[in-house]
Amino acid sequence: MILRFLRDHLLFSVLTGFALVSFVFGFIIFRSPSIGDWYYRSVFIPLNRGWQKILDFSDVPYYLVLLGLVFILLVGQWMMARGAGLKSALISWGLFISSGIFLLIALFYWMWGYNYGRETLSGSFFQDEFVAVDSQKFVARWQLQTNRVNHLRSNLVVPDSTDQFLTPSYGNLYRKNAERILTPFGIDASVEPLCKEFIPAGGLLRLNTAGFYFPFASESYVDKALHVSQKPFVIAHELAHGYGVTDEGEANFIGYLLCQNSGDRYAQYSSALSLWLYMAVDGRRLDQDFVKGMWDGLSPEVWGDLQERRKLDDKYPELFPRLRDRIYDSYLAMNRVEGGIQSYNRFVGMVLTYEEME
Repeated sequence: MILRFLRDHLLFSVLTGFALVSFVFGFIIFRSPSIGDWYYRSVFIPLNRGWQKILDFSDVPYYLVLLGLVFILLVGQWMMARGAGLKSALISWGLFISSGIFLLIALFYWMWGYNYGRETLSGSFFQDEFVAVDSQKFVARWQLQTNRVNHLRSNLVVPDSTDQFLTPSYGNLYRKNAERILTPFGIDASVEPLCKEFIPAGGLLRLNTAGFYFPFASESYVDKALHVSQKPFVIAHELAHGYGVTDEGEANFIGYLLCQNSGDRYAQYSSALSLWLYMAVDGRRLDQDFVKGMWDGLSPEVWGDLQERRKLDDKYPELFPRLRDRIYDSYLAMNRVEGGIQSYNRFVGMVLTYEEME
């Protein structure tokens, strides 16, 4: 009976079989990261280069293309199922939706090189040993960071946030220096991921995020409505995901290095301010008078940028923030990203440790 069902629903059977193979391969990679490295370097990267050449003919955000294809398939499925009886229609829709989900999940891992199963920078480069963020060194470094942020912001020419070429320009700038920055960490810079703007403006901000990586097209997106002081760092963060960095804290760290070594003062300011804000989160455990003094030490220009960001939060309020955080935290934990959402905060420890290693 089962074989007959599988024969009668051949497409569902094939897609389910593909998903099972993908799951087994992923399980093997999670148990043996060296196999994951082999797949990423020997299979994924060559295929990814070819895939990018095919997609380079258009600047269209490819998540819109995927949504268009899904819509067409839904209409086709509706037309096929509408003449059937209730039972047949329910079975047809159930198989259609489940096989579609299986396919998308499986392709997600294949087309991102099963990166979640590979060894992280925390282990391979830092050996999981980081400078304590509640030490005197942290206090002194935070003060230094305040001075650096203020210095970078002074007399700074602010880019035009409405410039449609702003995002691709920063993407190109980071890719030029990527090989020099990434090679010491064992990261292959030849994949050259792209970064585009997400539309509609504010769509990602309402989901409490600034950008995301889209492995189906080897490109990432940042919210079009992002404040200009955030964009350079967020672009670099998302490009880090495109280079195979899955851990959020590590993507922050790599993004920070791409910005700081770009030669662009505004990118340096954007990443320096982001680091300062993450340090402020870690600094909450310190003496509150000291923490208040650090906030008061920011220049009026920096405060102006932070107030403009706050206005964006009011303009694009979050939708279901707790639900989003639970879903994303579960997703990161399922893929062995240590700490889930809290992995973003490892950024500070990585920067402080890296600076001591230089």
